[in-house]
Amino acid sequence: MSNILDGKTVVVTGAASGIGRAIAISAAQHGAKAVIVSDIVEAPREGGTLTTQKIEALGVPALFVRADVSKKDDNDHLVAAADQFGGVDVMVLNAGISLRADGAEVTEEDYRRLMSINLDGTLFGAQAAARQMKASGKAGSIVLMASMGGLVGAGITVAYSTSKGGVVLMAKALADALGPDGIRVNAVAPGTIDTELLRSTPDIAAASEGFRQRTPLRRLGKPSEIGDAVAFLGSDLSSYVSGIALQVDGGLLAVI
Repeated sequence: MSNILDGKTVVVTGAASGIGRAIAISAAQHGAKAVIVSDIVEAPREGGTLTTQKIEALGVPALFVRADVSKKDDNDHLVAAADQFGGVDVMVLNAGISLRADGAEVTEEDYRRLMSINLDGTLFGAQAAARQMKASGKAGSIVLMASMGGLVGAGITVAYSTSKGGVVLMAKALADALGPDGIRVNAVAPGTIDTELLRSTPDIAAASEGFRQRTPLRRLGKPSEIGDAVAFLGSDLSSYVSGIALQVDGGLLAVI
C-alpha cells in the first residue's frame, strides 16, 4: 500500500482479533520493518489465520507475545521483545474491553476489571514504550486507542466511556510529558466499525444500524481504515502531530 512505516518496528496490543488485528496487518502493508502482535490469546476470536501468519505472508517478520496489559510486568516484557528488531518505534495500545451491563449501576467488579485493561493497561504500555524509546534516543510514536464513546457519553456505556475519555486526556498529558524527548503521543477515536463482534452480536448490530443511518458517509467503518489512520500517526508524515484524538467516524460526531 505504501512505505510510510519503512524501517519501523511496530508493537500492537489486542492484535489477535478485530481492529487490533487490522492495525497490525496494516502496519505490515505500510512497510513496517517488523510487527509484534500481542494479546491474551494468539488465535483470533473470528477463527482463521493467525495475525502473525498474515503478516509474514506479506514478507514482514512478525512475533506473537502473550501479554495481560493490566499487569505492568507484562508490558515491560512485551516492549523488551522489540529489542531483537532494534527496539520499538511505534507503540499501539489497542487492547480494551467493553461490558455487557454498563449502565449507571455498573458493578464494582466489572468497573475495576474494565479500568484495569482500558486505562491502566494503556498507561503501563505507554510507560514501557517511552522508557525504551528514551533509552535508545528514538523519536518514537505512541498511539492510544480511544473511541467516539470517549468523546461523547451514553447511558449504556458509563464505565466504557469513562475509560475512553481518560485515554483521550492521557494522550494529551503524555504528549506534553514526552514531547521534549521527541516522543509523540496521539489517540484514535473510531466510530462504528464493521467487525465480526459487531455482526455476531444482535443488540450491537441493531444499534449500529441507527449510527450508520446518521453517519454522513452512510456506512460503517472498515477495520483497515483504523489501521490506515494509526499508520499515519505512526509515520513521519505526522511528525508535527501530537496530543490529538483523531476521529475516524465517517463524520458521525460532527452531526449528533
